[in-house]
Amino acid sequence: MSARLVWVHGSGLTEKTFAGQVSAFPESDAVSLPGHPHGIACESVAEYAAWLDRYVRWRRAEPIVVVGHSLGGAIALRWALDFPQRVAGLVLIATGAKLRVAPSYLEMIEKRWPDCIPDMVGSLLGPSPPAGLREDLEAQHALVGRISTLRDYRACDAFDVMHELTGLAIPTLVVVGTDDRMTPPKYARYLHEQIAGSQLAVIEDAGHMVMAEKPDQVNAALSSFLARLPEAR
Repeated sequence: MSARLVWVHGSGLTEKTFAGQVSAFPESDAVSLPGHPHGIACESVAEYAAWLDRYVRWRRAEPIVVVGHSLGGAIALRWALDFPQRVAGLVLIATGAKLRVAPSYLEMIEKRWPDCIPDMVGSLLGPSPPAGLREDLEAQHALVGRISTLRDYRACDAFDVMHELTGLAIPTLVVVGTDDRMTPPKYARYLHEQIAGSQLAVIEDAGHMVMAEKPDQVNAALSSFLARLPEAR
């Protein structure tokens, strides 16, 4: 499979969240979205998807397999729906077709930053995260900052492609952790049911940061998915 892998991170994070994947797939490209921390964060998933399209064309990397986590999964979905000719495959990790955010969560970011960061990171993790992951995620949030993080979560809150998925004809892998409290497994099952021919990988004892919590299991699912893709032309 000769298409390039591009990784797109989630809200308030950076490309470092995919460290366990980039090392396993060395020909891949983990991007940091605008404002994470450099530049200005976008205000909607559609704006981020347009940025991703410009980036892919600039790198002359198409067709690609785009791997998106959480907000990154929403961006990947929006981009694949808008530019299907550029996509060789789609991997949706800990995300959904609709990503409503509780008003109390948005208020926490607005009014309690940066004291809220430990609570935010705690909500992302499953029961047994690897040593050092919590501290790394807290550092990423602090680096990205309140304004970009708040824009990310507001973009998620407005995102909804539930009625567009049945027209998606791209090889897709959906990945979720059993202990994901942000985008529970029912979100992944909905994606799997609505996207024809998609594959579903459920990772035990992992939370929202499933690819960082259980990199070996996620990488194995990715490798199996990539091996089944038709050769990119």
